Amino acid sequence: MKKIFILLFLIFNIFLVSPTLAQNEEQIKTAYEKARVISVEEVVEKTDSEVISKQKIKVEILSGEHKGDVKEIENTLSSNPLSLKVDQGNKILVYIEEIEGSKYTAQIQSFYVLPTLIFLIVLFLLTLFLIGGKQGLKAIISLAVSIVLIFKLFIPKALSGTSPILLALVISSIIAIVTLTLISGFKKKTLASILGTVGGVLVATILAILFSKYTHLTGLSDEHARALFASYPHLNFKGLLLAGIIIGSLGAVMDVAMSISSTIAEVKKAHPEIKKIDLIKSGMNVGRDIMGTMSNTLIFAYVGSSLFLLLLFNQYGESYLKFLNFNFIAEEIIRSIAGSIGLILSIPLTAIIAGYLENKKNNS
Repeated sequence: MKKIFILLFLIFNIFLVSPTLAQNEEQIKTAYEKARVISVEEVVEKTDSEVISKQKIKVEILSGEHKGDVKEIENTLSSNPLSLKVDQGNKILVYIEEIEGSKYTAQIQSFYVLPTLIFLIVLFLLTLFLIGGKQGLKAIISLAVSIVLIFKLFIPKALSGTSPILLALVISSIIAIVTLTLISGFKKKTLASILGTVGGVLVATILAILFSKYTHLTGLSDEHARALFASYPHLNFKGLLLAGIIIGSLGAVMDVAMSISSTIAEVKKAHPEIKKIDLIKSGMNVGRDIMGTMSNTLIFAYVGSSLFLLLLFNQYGESYLKFLNFNFIAEEIIRSIAGSIGLILSIPLTAIIAGYLENKKNNS
């Protein structure tokens, strides 16, 4: 879901703010613009030591100040898989840099894939609505609220120096309240789910704080974190790492908490005279059934993100003792294990709270 959040947010801002992503540095105006390849001429240049393949490309700028301009770009090809070979009719993203007056240079940045991403997101939302109906619509609303909270509140506040752990806990609690209330309404099972979710996330947070201390994590093992450090050295990067664990575990913990509290509510409805302890046992039984799959969900998500690294170490026969002591590997292990323990402990917590609340309702 983290990737969907990011994609939706980026597309939202592209349409809300401007079709042009521009910046000013030292009076040099730059921008990223959409363009279409009009023609491509393949050129081969031979030297004494190598053969260089190039493309002489004519592109039409489709957005921004230079919309409608036709620009010639030279694209050098190589064996590097990141090298882009374009064809006539391709839509591309070009990087434009103003030189002086009306003069500017343009370079190919990437293929223009925004329409494909929009289609995929629309397909996701449509599927959610068609299969889920009213509940699917509620899920879309809660997803939109989550995106706004994370990208419009968490990120600006975190960049301004506010404690990322506190921010993540507050925002996660708000997301849990909004999402679970939208899905199940103002009911006892909703309250139980919210309390169970917050409790599970708190456990994950405490474990992450504790073990990150003893593993001497800094939060700077990731290349993106180091790039951010260059511009924002004052940030609490360890706190940002822990905030990521909190937000990353939220969805799975909410799922487990809602499943358990809903089951207990249904059992109570079917058997009004059932005892509190039996309600709790019913919730625990359901929790045990879903515990393994949901823990795997968290762990496999983090393993999947490190798959290429695992393959690389295996290929070159690197020592796993060395591998497991790298900071970024320790980070991934703590992310997955702390989140999974928080998820597991949310099971008895939710079961006890839901059992108490449902039994109290019957006795009142």
